[in-house]
Amino acid sequence: MPNIQVDWYKKVLTEFNARGIQYCLLRNYEFLYDNSFPIEGLDIVVSKQDLVRVGEVLHNFGFMKRKQQFSLAHKAYFKLVDLKLVSFDVQVGGVYWNDMRYLDESILKNKTAKEFFFVLAENDVFVMYIVHSILGKRYFKQKYQRIISSMKYDRNEVLAALSRIFNRRKAATILDLVEQQKFEKIPTYSLAAYFVVKKLRHITTFLALCGRWLRWKRFFTPAPLISVLGPDGAGKSTLVSSLREHLEAKWRRVKVVYTGRGRNHLLPITRIGRMYKRTEKKRMALSPSPAAAAKSLFSKKLLYTASAPVFLFDQLLRYYARVFPARMQKRIVITDRYGSDIMLMKNVTFGFKRFLLWFLPKPTLTIFLYNTPEVLKERRPAENIDDLKRQLEIFNRFTYSLKLQTGGKGKRNVQALEFVESYLLRNWW
Repeated sequence: MPNIQVDWYKKVLTEFNARGIQYCLLRNYEFLYDNSFPIEGLDIVVSKQDLVRVGEVLHNFGFMKRKQQFSLAHKAYFKLVDLKLVSFDVQVGGVYWNDMRYLDESILKNKTAKEFFFVLAENDVFVMYIVHSILGKRYFKQKYQRIISSMKYDRNEVLAALSRIFNRRKAATILDLVEQQKFEKIPTYSLAAYFVVKKLRHITTFLALCGRWLRWKRFFTPAPLISVLGPDGAGKSTLVSSLREHLEAKWRRVKVVYTGRGRNHLLPITRIGRMYKRTEKKRMALSPSPAAAAKSLFSKKLLYTASAPVFLFDQLLRYYARVFPARMQKRIVITDRYGSDIMLMKNVTFGFKRFLLWFLPKPTLTIFLYNTPEVLKERRPAENIDDLKRQLEIFNRFTYSLKLQTGGKGKRNVQALEFVESYLLRNWW
């Protein structure tokens, strides 16, 4: 049965071939021809002169470029197809470890065809698996041990290549241990350290990379805050649940927080609000005259305006007690509502509400769900259609990262999930 991810890899690689782009796949590409799993992203090396054309091909096929990571020699591209990831990690001008090249661009001259793509020549593959295990992994995976042990190679050429990367004595030791299949005895950490200090430019490259790595790790940057907003009946809770399930399935740490009115307050807002509502109903029942109603309306506006900052304070308490700590623990926080109940408060001027919202920390992404008042009424019969119109009018005065008209549940969820997943991938979350 055709696999949609493999099909996309085949489309891209076939286009590379048609354009004469010089490239080689490095490793873990078996799934392209033997239907094996898991399907992974492809590590690929391309010539410097073809980098622009590689970017053009990927862009034409709808791939997005991820923000530059700490390693400048790597360029990452991805595409989501039915929420499945298709990705390329492109190394430019050779094979690198932490921006330090150990196989140069000459390997492209020796490439060999395999199925519908090109791979490294046998000797280059052998060297690449050994050096990648030493530098990149600092241990030899069982899979790589099996591949290395099963390969045929020219010992003199491999020894010469390893000598250029390390030195003659270390290369001979490595090769002897590999041939004896004593992979665990290869001193990977000391070899990696030697590779760094062997050349002055390696030391300066490594130090610069460490600085970029520290910035890239974002130790003091909070994880994304994703807020789902919309009028009553728009399907906010359903989408929040779908987002959580999807992100957790991708091994991301997630926390869901409800930030609306009615529950989970840190201040006794709900109890005070209910007491006020009961008192207001009794007063109106005793004095239903127009004068009493006008006086009640003025009192209500005054009280609601005075209570709005209190509700804001409760929102801030909930943010710094529940949301912010989770974000600093690198957990992606999804909120059902966020500040929207302040936006929708009755008897408070819009300008004052907007002023209060300025104090709330801004979400990373906002997803606004909407539909016509009639459709929302069908979903929530208890709601008043005039009030639904009022809510939509207020929501439409703000901007959002993504606006979705609620339709079929699956379609809406997929659009939102792709939007969120693309943002997280592009920004390395």
